[in-house]
Amino acid sequence: MKTFAKYDFYIQLVILAAGIIIESTGIFGGAFYFVVGIPQFVSFLIRAFQPEKKSVLYTIYGILILPVWVSLLLVFGLKMHPEIAELLLLILMGALFYSPVMAVIYIYDNFRLYKSYK
Repeated sequence: MKTFAKYDFYIQLVILAAGIIIESTGIFGGAFYFVVGIPQFVSFLIRAFQPEKKSVLYTIYGILILPVWVSLLLVFGLKMHPEIAELLLLILMGALFYSPVMAVIYIYDNFRLYKSYK
């Protein structure tokens, strides 16, 4: 887990920088959310199945981000009743504001985990 924590932290940091650069060019509007979000979600799932104790920040990240991915899946992957889709779209619109902050918090939590192994 020590090696994973080290590489995960640095990979997440580079991906965050790449996401910021891609978003600042304006070529792919909204790409930041997917460039940063997908690798963080994969990392989150890998860490979820690790036996170590989870931090409070990790738990908060999961509580706030998992509904976003479920909503994306339901709204764009399945045909839903319009009223349910509207509710899920509200979750997605709210995530537009807090997701970048959660991305930074997740990387900070990765940093703390990586430093705890030193």
